[in-house]
Amino acid sequence: MLKHYITARRAAIAVWLSALLTSVLLTACSTNPSTQQAHYLAPIPAAKLERAAALETQGKSADAAALYLNLASKVSAPARTQLQLNAARAYLNAGQTAAAQQTLDAIAAPSQLPAVQQALLQLTQADLALLDDRPQDAIALLKRLTVSALSPEQQRQRLGSLAAAQRLSHQPLAAAKTLSVLNQQLDDPNARLLNQVSLISTLNQLSDAELQNIVHDGDVRLKGWAEIAQLVRDAGDNLAGLPSTYRQWRQTHPRHAALPGLARAYVATLSGGYAPGAQVTIMLPRSGYFAAAAKAIRAGITAAYQADDPQQRPTLTFVDSTQDNRLLAIHAKAIADGVDYVIGPLQKSAVDDLAAQRMLTVPTLALNETTQIDKRADNLFQFSLSPENEAAEIANKAYARGLRQALLLYPNDAWGERLAQAFLQKWGALGGVMRGQARYATAEPNAAPLGKLLDDNAADLLFLVAATPETARQLYPSIHLAAPPTLTVMATSHVYSGDADPQRNAALNGLCFVDIPWMLTAHQNVTHGR
Repeated sequence: MLKHYITARRAAIAVWLSALLTSVLLTACSTNPSTQQAHYLAPIPAAKLERAAALETQGKSADAAALYLNLASKVSAPARTQLQLNAARAYLNAGQTAAAQQTLDAIAAPSQLPAVQQALLQLTQADLALLDDRPQDAIALLKRLTVSALSPEQQRQRLGSLAAAQRLSHQPLAAAKTLSVLNQQLDDPNARLLNQVSLISTLNQLSDAELQNIVHDGDVRLKGWAEIAQLVRDAGDNLAGLPSTYRQWRQTHPRHAALPGLARAYVATLSGGYAPGAQVTIMLPRSGYFAAAAKAIRAGITAAYQADDPQQRPTLTFVDSTQDNRLLAIHAKAIADGVDYVIGPLQKSAVDDLAAQRMLTVPTLALNETTQIDKRADNLFQFSLSPENEAAEIANKAYARGLRQALLLYPNDAWGERLAQAFLQKWGALGGVMRGQARYATAEPNAAPLGKLLDDNAADLLFLVAATPETARQLYPSIHLAAPPTLTVMATSHVYSGDADPQRNAALNGLCFVDIPWMLTAHQNVTHGR
């Protein structure tokens, strides 16, 4: 059931990197480093290295990183450098990006490192860029490094990281090609099955026309995978018959690399897949400011529970977390009662309390984001539909479309300032150019200074920040009339109320906005200018 909801980018990437590392280790059948890396670590007592590896296996990655750094402080390069690289990767596994960056920054003379360590450094920097939501930087690093200097396990990890970065950069076709190459290099059946599920999921991000093009005229290496993705798409919401349809397909494609269990694994991924007897505690407030949101979340979790296979349904326990100052005690009691997973809390201050812990002993999915940037407990995952995330996603989407010259129009209030800053930060990190920005009075959006802002014919993007559909309906028609046809206008989900009202929403025709939180499927359309 968690899989229906864990879509927050940062949490997803962290879980994905951990799963990928596990797959790599399964394939290698060993946690030993390459021969050269082992040579660098020869001065280190084997028992110490084994202790660090055991901590990582136990999920105590931050503790492993601390041990690596302690060992590094007692030796010189190249052993010191190798331990620092190991520590940085352990911090990434723990989701502690600031600590990972600090560790990498402490590496002496990085440009003069041996080829093996140079390549591992760039691989680690790329994974850090992924977790920091900088997929373009990750792609550049992964393409620039010397692949031959990586061990076979690290080469496979590079391909997995590259595919993840391409997906986050809205390049599903490129990601699918990368996953196809990775599939040829994986020997362990479990790792291959996981990769093939990801490959089909990636192809299903393409439009119907794009998928059909691959099936009929596209890359021959992707043709079979695209046909499987088409089977999934044709099944729609009723995936029960997919395994049977897939078996028939395999009978006519006996030499294809797709594994026999691919269809069932794909369905299981979508349907949940808890172990028998799993227990989940959900912490939601029953009163106060967040009560309405908590009620909707509870309804969604219950609906997902009913949709799961009865044999894979966990035991759900809903706990009142209205008093967020009691959050830590509630969380501790859930663990003492033997819970396997925790969902919540919803309040940001309560998430801050959890993030300040060194480690949570059970996986916990917070329904908000912490304000403690430099604090993140192991086993804590954060899922948030914050407006700032949507503003950053606008920047990602626009840049992926090839837009580079941006204008910004936002309300003159604290909310507008937050979204504007989130967009500016992300746009700048991506390498986009700001051509101009302007504010408008919240009470008088029709008085927005559009003329001067839209005089810049070099701009190809306008990010319109509007808190309500009504504000967007007042502003966008004027923008649409004054802007050149080459200007793309984008907004957050706040411009759409969710009500299918073609008459009122006609004023928004041509306006692009992100789907969150409406989560429309590939087969649904909005008549007012998605």
